Amino acid sequence: MPKTPIFLGTVKKGKPIPDSIPDFYMHCGTLEGKVVEIIVRRKYGKKSDKQNKYYRGCVVKMIADYSGYTPDKAHGILQYKFFTVNDGKLSYIRSTRCEDWITVEWEDKMSEIRQWASEFLSLYIPKPNEIEMY
Repeated sequence: MPKTPIFLGTVKKGKPIPDSIPDFYMHCGTLEGKVVEIIVRRKYGKKSDKQNKYYRGCVVKMIADYSGYTPDKAHGILQYKFFTVNDGKLSYIRSTRCEDWITVEWEDKMSEIRQWASEFLSLYIPKPNEIEMY
């Protein structure tokens, strides 16, 4: 099955306007008479390198320093505790480098980890805007 293109655009006065109108309509022409899915949702930014550096250089490092574990071991513990996904059939650990992490979702996860560290380790992990370098 060929890869389905994703078209970006904006909504103006309640109507979706594709960024590339000719490409959008050319693709629609290939689907003439077919039943299609139309999904319109807000586009979010992907997790950034800066967010990854904060996770590795601040969150993981502080938990490693606190626990005496290596950073890799501390990361493994965090993966098991916070990134394990149970889809009803199988459980797996979601990669922290996953392309599908969006900025908002990632920050929610960091908040969860900071809260846990505060409650169970009595360890304060600063927010990204509270430190200069990580």
